[in-house]
Formats: sequence, C-alpha cells, structure tokens
Amino acid sequence: MKKFYKISLSIFLPSLLVLLLGEVAFRFQSKTDAEEIRYKKIHCLSGLSEIRLCPNVNDRFTRKDGKTWDIQTNALGERILSNKELTTDLWLLGDSMAMGYGLPSKETPAHYLEAKYKLETRVIAVDAIGTNGILKLLKETLASTKNEDQPKQIYWIWNPSDFIDDTVEKTGLKRFVYPIHYLLSRYSFLYRRLLPSPPTNVYTSYGDPILYSKNHVTYKNLKNFFADPSIPHGKISVLFSWGMSRMGTPDTRDPNYEMAKDFFLEHGVKVIDLRNKTEGLYKEQKQVYIPNDGHPGPALAELFADAIAMHFLNLP
Repeated sequence: MKKFYKISLSIFLPSLLVLLLGEVAFRFQSKTDAEEIRYKKIHCLSGLSEIRLCPNVNDRFTRKDGKTWDIQTNALGERILSNKELTTDLWLLGDSMAMGYGLPSKETPAHYLEAKYKLETRVIAVDAIGTNGILKLLKETLASTKNEDQPKQIYWIWNPSDFIDDTVEKTGLKRFVYPIHYLLSRYSFLYRRLLPSPPTNVYTSYGDPILYSKNHVTYKNLKNFFADPSIPHGKISVLFSWGMSRMGTPDTRDPNYEMAKDFFLEHGVKVIDLRNKTEGLYKEQKQVYIPNDGHPGPALAELFADAIAMHFLNLP
C-alpha cells in the first residue's frame, strides 16, 4: 500500500507542478482577457447547466467589424435599455436574436419598439440556448412574475440554429461535468489553450443547408414546449426571417424554415413570416446582418420591431 501511495505521489506532484507552471506561463503571455473571454464572463451559471446573463451588467464589446456595442442588464439578468422601472405586457423571447447580440442598445428590437411605437418591452432572452433552454427560461420568468405583471403577448424570434443548439444540449453526465468546464473556460488560461472554445455566436451556415427530419430532437423539444400546461400558448407568436448564408446573403436555400412554419401552424401557433421583407431589405442594401457574423443587423432588428408592433397594437 505504501508503495502505491509513493508511486501516486510521484506522478501527481510533478503533474500538478507542470500544470501550475503552464498556467503561470500562459497568464504571463496573455496579460489581458481576449474579447471572447470578457464576453463569457458576463454570463452566469444557473443550476448545473443553464446559462443566464449575469445581473447588473454594464459593459461594452467590440465586434469583428470593429464596431462597439454595449449591453446592460437589470437585477434579474435581463437585457435592458435603461435603469428605469419597467412594467410591460409585451415580452420578447428567444436566444441571441431576441437579445440583440452584437447590437448597440439603440439598434435592438426592444429599442425600436420603444422609440417608434412607445412600447416598452421585457427581453426574456439569452444567447446560445436551444429550445429547452428557452422553455426553462420562460417558465422561470412566468413563475417569478406577479399576476398583474403577466404578459399580454409573447413574441418568440425563432431561428433554425436550434437544430444545432439542441443536439449539443447538456444532458446526463454532461450536466454534472459542465460546471467544471464553465469555471475552467473562464478562469484558466491553460485550459483555454488546451481546449479552445468554438467561435462564439456565429449564425452563418457551416455548409449547404439540409432538411432536418420531423424526428429531429428540435421538433421533439418544440412538441414538449407547446404541450407544457404552464405556458400561455394563446399568447405566443413566432417570428422568423432568413438567416445569413456563408456568402453574406439571405439563406433562401434553407428548407427548414418552411417545414418549421408548417409545424408551428399545425400546433396552432401564430406565425409572422418576414422572409420576403428580409429579402427586400437586403436588395435595398440595408444592413440586414452583422458583417462577418450573421446575427440580425439594425435593419432586421427594426423589421422585427415593426412586425411585432403591428400585431400587438391590433390585438383585440
């Protein structure tokens, strides 16, 4: 037994020393956090595997095209436009598209809704989450909101990126390992060098679009979403437009939009299809997408706001 301990120590201690020296060396080489790591640090872990925006954030970041964008959150970790108290019956739901990833506050859908239509909006959105993550976020928000502050209408900006996000969802053993990865990826320079993260929040297609079958996990998750009795289904409308292709143009070859639209309609969900209007904006050379990224640019964000306002202001 003593021999076993000696062998273990002779392996463990030198390995630990090498790791510590490696961490020091990489920290010395990287005197400041990369933009990607700074952005990761405004996200907090909820439970074992859910990512949320951290509360009371007020920070600025630089996009790949050199433009600076700001993001501010309230005590609940929701993106806001200002610190004023907000009471609204219009909620914007989703991932990075609804959150306004990469957009300055004055170019987000929430801003256009307030500036053009005097409609204050509560943004229930976190980037890089899939269908189940959005469901959990919505349920948490509904449960923690007073009856008198419940939404009159919820608008979900949907995108086929969920077909990818849902396949990498953290389930089983991954849920228990993820907190370790979460901490190391933010604070260990050595870990980030040995296991670099994939590009953050890029919506552009990675190849020729393929049609996902109705057996795909995303459709299963969507069925669970719309079958959940705690969700006010009659209040939810789904919006979508064309995503950006690798060439920087609207990805009109992607067949998943049409199949997804049919799926939503089959489940009695109101669909606001903005694909034709998106193509029109692109032909007018408006900034539909963020350059070298693929997320909605200010023109598409304003289109989302216009469509939401038109529907919301004409509700019975």
